[in-house]
Amino acid sequence: MNEGHAAFLTLELIREKMEGGKVTFAKASEATKAECIFTTHTPVEAGHDRFTPDLMDYSMHRFRSQLTVPWPEIMKLGRVNTQNLAEPFCMTVLALKLSRAANGVSELHGRVSRHMWNSLFPDKPVEQVPIGHLTNGIHLLGWMKGTVRRFWRQRLGVPDWEKTITTPEFWHKMEDPSFISDEELWSLRYQLRRELIEFARRRLLYQGQRLTQGDFIAFDQLLDPDALTIGFARRFATYKRAPLIFQQFENIVKLTRDKNRTVQFIFAGKAHPRDDDGKRYIQHVIHLSKYSDLQGHLVFLENYDMHVARQMVSGCDVWLNTPRRPLEASGTSGMKAGCHGCLNFSILDGWWREGYDGTNGFAIGEDSHSESVEEQDRIDSASLFKTLTTEVVPLFFQRDAQGIPRQWIQRIRRAMSTLVPQFTTDRMVREYAQKFYVTK
Repeated sequence: MNEGHAAFLTLELIREKMEGGKVTFAKASEATKAECIFTTHTPVEAGHDRFTPDLMDYSMHRFRSQLTVPWPEIMKLGRVNTQNLAEPFCMTVLALKLSRAANGVSELHGRVSRHMWNSLFPDKPVEQVPIGHLTNGIHLLGWMKGTVRRFWRQRLGVPDWEKTITTPEFWHKMEDPSFISDEELWSLRYQLRRELIEFARRRLLYQGQRLTQGDFIAFDQLLDPDALTIGFARRFATYKRAPLIFQQFENIVKLTRDKNRTVQFIFAGKAHPRDDDGKRYIQHVIHLSKYSDLQGHLVFLENYDMHVARQMVSGCDVWLNTPRRPLEASGTSGMKAGCHGCLNFSILDGWWREGYDGTNGFAIGEDSHSESVEEQDRIDSASLFKTLTTEVVPLFFQRDAQGIPRQWIQRIRRAMSTLVPQFTTDRMVREYAQKFYVTK
């Protein structure tokens, strides 16, 4: 079960086993538990569905008639305190109670989940709560942009090139300049950035409703293909803090106006239809892009989808991620950046806390966080700007006589070598099989 939304399947499995009076409710529950595994995906309370007793009674009326079990016994399966008849029915509780194994989607998320659901296991210390972890991964070839696929297909020149580039051995070679030179990597990076800029110009042009000939000329000059391009694209949930980088607005404006070290931002994303605060974040970013001193250095691409995401993770130089730790259970967008030579610049939360080694990207803040939201936002904002101005920007624009940023490319090599083969679905599925699926 991938998140609690699917947890009602456990009740159907119980019903099937009890059909015809074959087994008791207790035995059917134990047999069902032996068949099920549960992955929880968020430490955010709103992500754990809870239904009132009245709604459960109304919605499950037909199902109830097929069970020879008192309804209060079913309701207990979704409650932490089984004696509290007013407690809502929680899908996550149901899944945890009827699964033989459970896991979070990163090491930190597993730890947070054990604290979060400790009350379900009052006889166990928090470190022994039976919720482990298994960090997410992405389908490498599915997210790799066609430009990069063609690059490797032509370079490798073998029929099974797709198998080759999914192996750890292939990505470990990235640290060897004799396998691929700095010049080749930088040429590929420039091509990908240029493709993103051209895509963004077309997209922004048609986001306008009324176009004149002058609009086409203006948009042809929008964004700089030589600039350090920082991308942010994901769900606009408030805990992901999309506008965090603009808290030091005047300083960011000054940064973008340095003609010798041009910096620009491309944002995209959507909010849940009922997430009004998330929508306001989008409105804020769009307003800054059109009516502030960041105009021309900040754009927002509308109608975010997988196509936009693939363009951005491939073309951006830096992938920005600013969740309020520890609410980013895993995150996967940054995993998609590595094979394109885009470097992560992120809070040490979720997968990045495990992936970052000091040489393969950039970290915001420490491996800890304040319990105060206001203090956490203040500290993270200060750390973000400091790292951006003292590490990220200088390293990108530090060029040799040939105009190549050798140290920046060294970080790209390290990111490709250490991150790409580790955070894939190949590794993830293998670990699920080894840790959870195969029973001894």
